[in-house]
This record gives sequence, structure tokens and C-alpha cells, in this order.
Amino acid sequence: MKEKNGALCGVVLAAGAGSRLGYPNKLGGKPMVRAAGRPLVDHALIKLAAAGLSDVALVVNPANRLVIEAHVADGRAFGLRVTYVVQHEPLGIAHALSLCEDFAAGRHVLLLLVDNLFQADIRRAVAAYTVQAQMDTDQAEIFLVRVPNPQDYGVAVLAGENIAALVEKPSSFISDLAVIGLYLYPPEAFGLIPALSPSARGELEITDLNSLFLQKGRLSYQKLSGWWLDVGTEERLAQAERLLAEQGLL
Repeated sequence: MKEKNGALCGVVLAAGAGSRLGYPNKLGGKPMVRAAGRPLVDHALIKLAAAGLSDVALVVNPANRLVIEAHVADGRAFGLRVTYVVQHEPLGIAHALSLCEDFAAGRHVLLLLVDNLFQADIRRAVAAYTVQAQMDTDQAEIFLVRVPNPQDYGVAVLAGENIAALVEKPSSFISDLAVIGLYLYPPEAFGLIPALSPSARGELEITDLNSLFLQKGRLSYQKLSGWWLDVGTEERLAQAERLLAEQGLL
């Protein structure tokens, strides 16, 4: 397969259980939940392929690996080369990313959470970051979308054109810019993850990794237009179906 973007590889976090959505691990878990007639893992891989990537790691769990691997196979049907990485315990998004260090092999990483669906075309954003990556940038980048219910998400507080703070589920209004489950990281991210401490729920949080980059003055952002959904409930899944139908994808 021809390498489309050698400076950047993709990681899709697909280890989540989907029991709340009727897809336990034996059915493939959350990655196999269908939206617009296709599993969420399909939507994620299609997004990354459209963004110009060709080499992607799928982080799965031991119980859903066989189902997902039988469906995705080597990724060729998506125009991708897919590698499988197993997260044996649910120790957080940053932990899942750390397992992909050997796969990344010194490349920058585009990380996408499988339950995040969004309207925006990210090709230009990824291309712009790739230019920086080829110049050995040490910047991480997050993606922001305006939402009507910021209290449900982690948000970025801006001061002018810069990020002033990252706040998880603010109790009062401080920003309506949600940090979505799409991130760009330099290779240095893997060296920072061991410095993270587990949160109260025993996980290595991706917000803490982003905060480290922010403290170092190395966190940038891009705002995305259009809708975005974290498809973690039946209500949001139904909303995603409606929005995808409006795009002609249902």
C-alpha cells in the first residue's frame, strides 16, 4: 500500500464496552454499535482514511478483539493498513495511547475515540499539522466544537487566541468550546504519559496529558464547524442517526 502520510499515523481507541447500547463485548462492544447502518469503527476508519492517513492502530480489548478483527481485517477495505493493539485493562485513554508507542515508531499520532462522530472534514487541519510534523514540531493539538451543554464535557477556556485552561465538566458556564475526542500528538507524548497519576477512577486521563502540554506552552487548537456527538447513550445515538440522515449517510 502506498504511504500517503509518512509523518503521521492514526490510533483509534476501540476498547470500550457497549453494554449501555446493547452491544456487550461478545458482540464487539461499542465499536460495533451501528450508526447510519455501519459500525462506529467504520466511521472512525473512514474519517482517518479521508484525512490522508494510511497506517492505523486499533486499540481493542481482549474480549472484543476477535469480533472487530473479523470485521475490519487488515483494513484494506478502508484503504488503510490496520494493526491491532490490546488494552488488557480499562486504564484510561492516555494508557491506551501509551500502548501504541512501538506502533508509532517516532511518528506523530492522530488519536480518535471510536464513539465520537462529527461533521467536519479534517483533511486541511491534518495537512497543516503534518507540515509542522515534518519540521519536527513538539506541539500537541486539540479540536474544539461549540456545544449547547458544555457542563457535560471537558472544555477549553480561551484567553484571546490562546488556551488559558482545560476544565472537566464545569459546574458554571466558563466556555462552550468542548474538547472532542480527536487529538494530535508529537512523539514526545509517549515520554510524558509515565508522569501522569491515575485519576480518582483509576485511569490515566487524556485531559491530564493535554494539561501537561498546556503547562509547557505546547498545546494549540483548531475549531471545527458543524455538529459533534459523543455517542455514549441511546439518546445520543438516535441523535446521530438523525444528523447522519440529514447528511445523506443513512
